[in-house]
Amino acid sequence: MKKRLWSFVIVGCLVLVASSLGLVSTYPSKPVEIIVPWSAGGATDVLFRALAAVFPKYANNQQLIVKNVPGGGSVMGFMEAMYAPPDGYTILGTASPMVSKTNMEKVDFTVTSYEPVILVVDNPCYLLVPADSKYKDLRDFVADAKKRPGQINVANGGAGGGTHFATLAFQSFVEIKLNHIPFAGGGPQVTALLGKQVDASMNSAPEGLPQVQAGQLRMLGVFGDERLKGFPNVPTAKEQGINFTFTMWRGVMAPKNTPAAIVKQLHDIFKKCMEDPEFKKKADELSLELRYMDGPTFGKFILAEDERYRKICIEEKLGTKYGK
Repeated sequence: MKKRLWSFVIVGCLVLVASSLGLVSTYPSKPVEIIVPWSAGGATDVLFRALAAVFPKYANNQQLIVKNVPGGGSVMGFMEAMYAPPDGYTILGTASPMVSKTNMEKVDFTVTSYEPVILVVDNPCYLLVPADSKYKDLRDFVADAKKRPGQINVANGGAGGGTHFATLAFQSFVEIKLNHIPFAGGGPQVTALLGKQVDASMNSAPEGLPQVQAGQLRMLGVFGDERLKGFPNVPTAKEQGINFTFTMWRGVMAPKNTPAAIVKQLHDIFKKCMEDPEFKKKADELSLELRYMDGPTFGKFILAEDERYRKICIEEKLGTKYGK
């Protein structure tokens, strides 16, 4: 009897393994759609379009289709991804605005509503102004903001989004008050800055970098530990006497309950994309700081970020979730 029972167990395990191997060998068998909860032209959008260019090489020649779902400060895109079928054919291009959004207001998703797949990028923010702005560096900007509290208009990629949070954290750190103007992503905020609808814009790579190179915009400072590779003449905030850093990370997640074999396959595909010479060259052109984490490590990283943002929101009385 015991031998028969063990035979059933062994056969069952073999069937499961065979099924998983079959699932992986045929996945993907059609294009994979990645939801980006921000408009076209923003940093997260540009990253995944660069990845999409090499994705077919490692994904059975199937395309990665970028679907922009802006609106609601990214809520619409995150909700659509959360309710997508957990089959690996609709995934999420996530970024640090996820943890700012979930901590600044009550929404119907959390950082644990998805399966972490891989971290791809961790980029510092920077402050942009028109090329003919009176501000030459961050010190000029802060000094003027102290004289005119609430009168300097600074664009962000959406209320509760990552660059909004970066601006809030920056103003708190240097003890100034800014007027925050939300837009539907990094692309629209750069357009607004070019049109001088705002005085400055908080962004992260690659947003606005072509316009800086073209002499249309000026970068006042970089909120990272090091200067951007493509902009060696732009000092960090630390180099200007402001010991403040703030980065925007970006990665891939899948709907909850996506089979582990599919999550693993997605991880392997995107890791190969990250290592692809064509993509690495494009990443350098876009000043993207590549940073790899596997799914479990990325998941722990997001939980730590969630706690960090929660504490800042409470301490600085940001948003509406935790009261005033």
